[in-house]
Amino acid sequence: MAAAGFRALCCLALLATSCTSIAADQRTFDGTRWRVAAVNARATPATGDYRVELKDGGIGGRFGCNHFGGRYDVRGEAIVVSDMRSTLMACSDPAASFEGAGFAVLSQPMRMTWPSGRRLVLSNPAGSIELERAP
Repeated sequence: MAAAGFRALCCLALLATSCTSIAADQRTFDGTRWRVAAVNARATPATGDYRVELKDGGIGGRFGCNHFGGRYDVRGEAIVVSDMRSTLMACSDPAASFEGAGFAVLSQPMRMTWPSGRRLVLSNPAGSIELERAP
């Protein structure tokens, strides 16, 4: 009986650590860099520049082709991007489709989910962006 209780306790501990709850605010993100791991559950291509950087209330990065930038604000468990702008280079796929899907997600308030301390998922009705903390 004691072994079964110990196993159950270990399982609960593993489950609790798999979904980290982080109280985020502007300071959580200031000066952070993220690699875009997936957009709408589709892994980013092996080649190309897929990144997001946050600093001093600003957001910038690339979804494989054009540079983008704007402002961000953390509101409870949501992050809101405003004043978005990007370069307007013509892009071929897969960068073009990732960029369109990524910009669609960024254009609406996004719910933040932290699968771990180094992984962050931003989601809303337009889709999701999975991020991994970069060094």
